Amino acid sequence: MTFIILTKNILIPLVLAMFFSYLIYPIVWRIERWGVNRAISILMVLLVVIIFIGGIALLFSLKASTVDFDFNDVKEQFASKSLSIQNLLTDKLEIDASTVDYYLNQTAENFINTWQSGIGNIFTATTTTIFQIGILPVFTFFLLFYRTKTAHFILRITPKDKKFVTLTILREISTVITKYLGGLFLVVAILAVLNSVGLLIIGVKHALVLGVLAALLNLIPYIGTFLGGFIPFMYVFFTYPHPLATMLKVVALFIIIQFVENNLLTPNIVGNSIKINPLAIILSLLFANIVWGIAGMLVVIPVLATLKIIMRKIDSLKPYAFLISDRGTEQHRLKLFNRKKQGQK
Repeated sequence: MTFIILTKNILIPLVLAMFFSYLIYPIVWRIERWGVNRAISILMVLLVVIIFIGGIALLFSLKASTVDFDFNDVKEQFASKSLSIQNLLTDKLEIDASTVDYYLNQTAENFINTWQSGIGNIFTATTTTIFQIGILPVFTFFLLFYRTKTAHFILRITPKDKKFVTLTILREISTVITKYLGGLFLVVAILAVLNSVGLLIIGVKHALVLGVLAALLNLIPYIGTFLGGFIPFMYVFFTYPHPLATMLKVVALFIIIQFVENNLLTPNIVGNSIKINPLAIILSLLFANIVWGIAGMLVVIPVLATLKIIMRKIDSLKPYAFLISDRGTEQHRLKLFNRKKQGQK
């Protein structure tokens, strides 16, 4: 564990590159089938992806730079709203006014200071992760270039009676991870459009920036959805003089989008390829955040899915695969409709 934490600056881009390799592998493989050299195929795909992502990042950065966010104005807005809360607590609940005023002021100062330091940490983290971002394409190139060699190495160190199982594991991991990641990024792209259009319709300023940010946070299961809606909610609260109506619209918008994502987008695009129970996912997210922070929360689900595939193929580890899977509780699931048996009217 200590090794994983101490070497995270190397392991994080390596793991990200590993899953990114799975994502673009089908395109590289198809180009190679046309007779193009492997190295050239990989470089072509990486170049297109870098230009595409770089272009989007540049446009998003230019748009985000126009966001006007005055912390002094935020403090004034917070003070006025705190006064309303203070009057409500003292008049209705008969709580001592000085006590309420003290705690509200402390909350305001702590919140603003945390927000300001958090933004500063974002820029600091950006400068400290230049190496990780720069090394990511390099790792991706070599992982794709040496993929056959790596597979042969794994098969060579595998006992003869386990070679077929090992080959099956490698193929299943490739299929599941590629499908999951490809579907996940497609869902995020659709959510970015839905979030931005929805926020624009209800009149929230900087709808594109907030909508795209909310969609990107959706890459983090469970927690990301809440954070994605919380950011525009708090933005409206702090920057609008009379925010209540707009805040309610934001809440309604994200409830609708969340319903669409859970019932239409994710089931039809991503599918149920991972099949891991929510408790295992939440515990993994918390553990990954302790070890690798946000980067750990982004990669922990594919890692968990990979481990489940491996454990499911090894007899001694099958109970652990069953433990983290979504099987075993079918009879306790809520059902809106009771399906009639075939032939029964």
